[in-house]
Amino acid sequence: MKPIQRESRAREKILDTASDLFYTQGYHITGINEIIEKSGVAKATFYSHFPSKEDLCLSYIHKMNLQDIELIKNELKRRKSPYTRFMASIEVLKPLMLSTQFKGCRFLNMVPEIKDPQNPIRKEGMLHFEALRPILREISHELIESDLKRFNHLNPKKLADDYLTIQMGAIALCEIYHDIWPVDQAIDFVKRLIKK
Repeated sequence: MKPIQRESRAREKILDTASDLFYTQGYHITGINEIIEKSGVAKATFYSHFPSKEDLCLSYIHKMNLQDIELIKNELKRRKSPYTRFMASIEVLKPLMLSTQFKGCRFLNMVPEIKDPQNPIRKEGMLHFEALRPILREISHELIESDLKRFNHLNPKKLADDYLTIQMGAIALCEIYHDIWPVDQAIDFVKRLIKK
């Protein structure tokens, strides 16, 4: 095996371990020594890939952002009509919340841990929502254009922001109640919001 492959595998092991710990425990409570021990790498190997815990966290958030946005885009590709595409973004929450046992959103959990708005981790976490908003605006615009008689009263920008707010509220309440009913309620609310 080439050294580069070993290095790449070690980096992924560290990142995967940190991803699990950051998500289940939180950023502040997770220590570098715990990550090193659970990933099974040497301390020198860890620091050769990630000079600090902050660097590791930035890589984690970036990777999770790409993964989550890809999940949504793939779901949109599977759906054909503007209405089913519009509903995809909130309908994917149900299996997601169930599969994570109501642990919530990685980004909603991480960003509030970092109090300084100028902190790079907080800024990187917010990029997830900034990546999601244009997708929601696009599917909102598609929905409105698909039936102007029915949906012309809607503003795509406002609809997208309302949609994002509803989704994040549903995720947060799922975590609080440890139950799926907030997603069911949110899906119903989105249908009423567009008067479908």
